[in-house]
Amino acid sequence: MTAVESELRSIGELARASGLTVSALRFYDRSGVLAPARVDPVTGYRWYTEEQVDPARLVAGLRRVGMPLAGIAEALRNRHRPAEVHRLLDAHLRRLEDGLADARRELSRIRSLIDPEETIVTTRLVLSRTDLAAAVDAVRFAVGADPGLPVLSGVLVEVEPDGVRLVATDRHRLAVARVGGTVDGPPVSALLPVAAVDELRALLDLDGADSAEVVVATDRVTVAVAGRPLTAVPLPYDFPDYRRLLRAQLGDVPTYRIPFDGAALRAALTADGVPVCHRAHEGVEHEVVALGLDGRGELRLVDPNGVVAAGGVAGGAGGAGAGAGGPDALRVAVNREYLLDALGSGDGQLVLELDGPIAPLAVRRADDAHAFSVLMPVRL
Repeated sequence: MTAVESELRSIGELARASGLTVSALRFYDRSGVLAPARVDPVTGYRWYTEEQVDPARLVAGLRRVGMPLAGIAEALRNRHRPAEVHRLLDAHLRRLEDGLADARRELSRIRSLIDPEETIVTTRLVLSRTDLAAAVDAVRFAVGADPGLPVLSGVLVEVEPDGVRLVATDRHRLAVARVGGTVDGPPVSALLPVAAVDELRALLDLDGADSAEVVVATDRVTVAVAGRPLTAVPLPYDFPDYRRLLRAQLGDVPTYRIPFDGAALRAALTADGVPVCHRAHEGVEHEVVALGLDGRGELRLVDPNGVVAAGGVAGGAGGAGAGAGGPDALRVAVNREYLLDALGSGDGQLVLELDGPIAPLAVRRADDAHAFSVLMPVRL
């Protein structure tokens, strides 16, 4: 052992001090998450400093709760910025809670398959009428209209321990909204046909009551507002596992997270002379706009006719970009109508999350982590 190594901890000592195994420490070294302070050039043996004990313990704790590798790396990079780490922890906790709710719903469905004669269990909710109306508005635009994909022709209603989540997708975009409320009963889900969703939205416009009373069962959903009930029969399809799709498409830590004013972007998108190009999909022509960053790192519209498919900018696009990839790194094209739908009314502070010009982008409300829309980009 050299004099330098005598002041360091061996990989075995760090393993005992941190709760990580030796093989785990080797893995996190190879992954670039927790590199040793020194590696013996002859034996390849790893040595660590005393200052690496706490980071290793942080990695061990995150590993125990199932944090993905990208999230662990992000937490370690930002360990001196508590607000950033808390944001990562909150997002991971929501994923865990969502997974548990999914498991409960699936077990309930399995029980009904095993014992079809079992008494149908119902779950009752009391929700804010206006909040439920806003949630329906936030997802209705994303309902599929392809007759060949009837599973997408409705809105998924997922009851959670403290509220309900609404989800809709047509493959090109996905919208999620959530309403908190009082829940009495187990988690359950139902796929409401779009016609019933539109009837529900009209019902929620009735005055005379602040709340909506909802009863969800496997064979029916009933909503009552001001004493007026609406009953719908759910569609007999299994809605796609949208959470798995979100994890696969968006990942855990987006490369770009850009706050912007929704009203300002909506005004820019609807102004005369907004730069667009036209692309046809399945025989239908769509207007396409492109988003980029200005010299201050703020979101702006750029000319899609000057955007190169790989993300570069041809002459005349205008504006210097900023971000993780350097100047002009961010250029992403998207269906103009879809983006306007995702913005909703366009009021308030929103956040754009994305990983590059050909990766899906998410539009989120800054004040509600549960409400967001995901759009597929357009290749130019």
